[in-house]
Amino acid sequence: MLDFQHLKEVDQNYFQHMLFALSVCLRVSLAMGLLLIHAFLPFLKTPRVLDLARTSDYLFDKDYDIRVRRMKVMDKNVSDTK
Repeated sequence: MLDFQHLKEVDQNYFQHMLFALSVCLRVSLAMGLLLIHAFLPFLKTPRVLDLARTSDYLFDKDYDIRVRRMKVMDKNVSDTK
C-alpha cells in the first residue's frame, strides 16, 4: 500500500506529482459531473473533450507517459551500476 519509491519511479518531485494527480482528478470529476447531469437530462450533450472515450484515452496516454519515464529511470539506474 505504501510505496515510498513511487516519486522516484515516475521521475517526478512531490509538487509535479501533486499537480499531475490533481489534473487527472479534475478531469475525471468534470466528466463524472457532466455524465451525471446527462443521465437526468439526456438532451444535454456532454462536451466531446470530456466524453467517456476521450477521458479514457487521456488517462491511458498519461499512464503511458509515466511508464516511459519509469523505464528511462530504470535504464539510467542499470547503466549507473555498470
